Amino acid sequence: MRFAVLADTHGNLLALRAVLEDLRAASPDLLVNLGDLVSGPFDPAGAAEAQMALGCPTLSGNHERQILEGAPGQSDGFARPLLTPAQRGWMAALPKTLSLAGGEVFACHGSPAGGDLDYLLEDVTAGHAALAAPEAIAPRLAGIGAARLVLCGHTHTARAVTVGDVLVVNPGSVGMPAYRDLLPVPHAMEAGSPHARYALVTRRAGAWAAELRAVPYDWEAAARQALRAGRPDAAHAVRTGRAMPQP
Repeated sequence: MRFAVLADTHGNLLALRAVLEDLRAASPDLLVNLGDLVSGPFDPAGAAEAQMALGCPTLSGNHERQILEGAPGQSDGFARPLLTPAQRGWMAALPKTLSLAGGEVFACHGSPAGGDLDYLLEDVTAGHAALAAPEAIAPRLAGIGAARLVLCGHTHTARAVTVGDVLVVNPGSVGMPAYRDLLPVPHAMEAGSPHARYALVTRRAGAWAAELRAVPYDWEAAARQALRAGRPDAAHAVRTGRAMPQP
């Protein structure tokens, strides 16, 4: 059994197309999309249409919720008026979590216990992403039942981490490799390169294996989209994989 796992496309259709082309050669049995689908200064409507057409298990991330709630953030505000009623309806019907493979796999956007804004694997108290201690991660896994593979997104940080007998995989971000946020403390998330990210997870001999992939694409074209939308921070992120330096 092999799953391809996407997360955090953020409206970057150019990056999404490159990932979909790359994963076709892997011939996964199932594609899973962990949310934050369209919110970004790129092509929200085009990215929504492409992800709807996949017909795969897809989660609602925090940005789907924020778009539908009318949140004032820059990326949500850019995407909201560009989406069709059908696209917003699709987003509104998406689940927040999924149990797959007969309960063997649990999928969420943030964390199973903490919701769509929770960082499952990361500690950002130092202002950047560090791997959290096992004893900090374990309570955030509450609610996964008998799952031995947990798929999460939200932090845009590709990782495969074991906690007890559970493998937790974050595929990284398809379309936004870096960002800054103020909560829970001011911090930056940085992939370190502009590649579009996804993961392949495969069950072998009763255990799960993970392959984290980084795919090149025309990130300069994506940066131009962000600049046209008035977002030099996002342009810098997709060009470099790093957050724009603060003045």
